[in-house]
Amino acid sequence: MKRFIIIFVVLFAFTQCFCQTNNKKVKTKKKPVIEKPLEIPLPARSSDCFFPVKLQLDSNFGPTEPLQGFGYVNEIHRDSQTKNVFEQEHNTVWYMLDIPYKGKLIIDITPKGESDDYDFLVYKYTDKYFCNRIDKNRVKPIRSVMSAGNIDKKGKTGLSLTGTAANIGKNSFEPYGRYIDVLPGESYVIVLDNLTDNGLGHTIRAEVYTPHTPLFIQPIDSTNKQRTTANIRVKETETDREVLNLTDAGSTKVKLLPNTSYDIYITKNGYFDYYRHTSYNDVLDSKDSVLSARLIEIKVGSSIPLKGNLTFDEEEGGKMSLLPESLPILDDLATILSNYPQINIEVIGRIPTEGLNVRRDNEMTKQRAELIKTYLVSKGIPESNITTRGSSIKELEKQIAEQNKMKNGLIYPNCEIKIKSTR
Repeated sequence: MKRFIIIFVVLFAFTQCFCQTNNKKVKTKKKPVIEKPLEIPLPARSSDCFFPVKLQLDSNFGPTEPLQGFGYVNEIHRDSQTKNVFEQEHNTVWYMLDIPYKGKLIIDITPKGESDDYDFLVYKYTDKYFCNRIDKNRVKPIRSVMSAGNIDKKGKTGLSLTGTAANIGKNSFEPYGRYIDVLPGESYVIVLDNLTDNGLGHTIRAEVYTPHTPLFIQPIDSTNKQRTTANIRVKETETDREVLNLTDAGSTKVKLLPNTSYDIYITKNGYFDYYRHTSYNDVLDSKDSVLSARLIEIKVGSSIPLKGNLTFDEEEGGKMSLLPESLPILDDLATILSNYPQINIEVIGRIPTEGLNVRRDNEMTKQRAELIKTYLVSKGIPESNITTRGSSIKELEKQIAEQNKMKNGLIYPNCEIKIKSTR
């Protein structure tokens, strides 16, 4: 009997261990969660010519939701006079693109499903009667690509710089047609058709290729000195034409044209707005096509960015004054402080120095800081929100030591506006 009890206990203990081991193994086998990219819903009626989706150059549109049907009107149909078009629409969406400058129009269409068979036509837009003429087959496409689905290219199609044919028929496996030479002020209409029912969506990108210098904009988090994403908007200064408008974008390429200047605005929640004025010639002169946009987080210890260098004049008797070119910079600073009334700032005076009289330089930096404070108060910023100080002797000595290591002479530091506290 005792032997039976001992065997039973051993078997029970072994069974428990085995079950626990198996349970642990089951717990560790968790399937990874795969996040699917959000699909962009297509606007209502965009399956019809009268309601095209406006595309923005150099910016991806998509991935879209799947196309469903041809809308209320089946505008595209082939006859004896109109060739190089669909026999009929299946699952379509219409796009429109405005051309801002001379170049070569190229298009990339990337299906989500590699087996989806996308065809497309490109028309040059004429006037408000364009869609009526399309419906009556009075307008011919200037590009048509209706090649069979190409698995090797993962279903991709479009217009490219290396494409050779203006019209590619359904019996061809050539996925890309020839680019279009375009001029500023022109508009083009793209009608995209997925022959595959119950297919998936797509991503479309249009670009006007030019040989001019591009600028790469890279938002940088100045706190951790790492790349980040932000809202990026670029417009031409003279015409106010919007070149780019992206949300939560990382490194972004924008084309700059000769004899044109641009305003770049970058915003991100919890950070100060970033602004930069530039031009094609500025990029050429700097020989640097990358703009590292340092975004400063709104927190204690951060320096509020100034849109330029503050300049001062030393009058007789050692009295300091602000030069007129500093006033727009301080006006912009006053606007920022008005928009963030919860911020208390410390104004730190800075000055170039040769080290001949460090104590005098220290006094001059205090005067600079006080001049900034006085101007900000005159613009409505509460005096209680501002404290001032000059560059300390140690800071000036460090500045002198750094410039002694350089071959370019003096360092011209800008005055600093630091966040001291927030309410």
